[in-house]
Amino acid sequence: MELKEGLIPVVRAEKDCQVYCPVCHKILDVNAGEPIPRCCGKPMKIL
Repeated sequence: MELKEGLIPVVRAEKDCQVYCPVCHKILDVNAGEPIPRCCGKPMKIL
């Protein structure tokens, strides 16, 4: 699910999941409907 908010598209999680940063390998828990955060200048990837 992708929404436009300003110039940066906001991607929201469809279900509870974990996301990770491909640059620094940080892992976060994201709940359904929350925006997927950016880390190291890039959107985090869903595990």
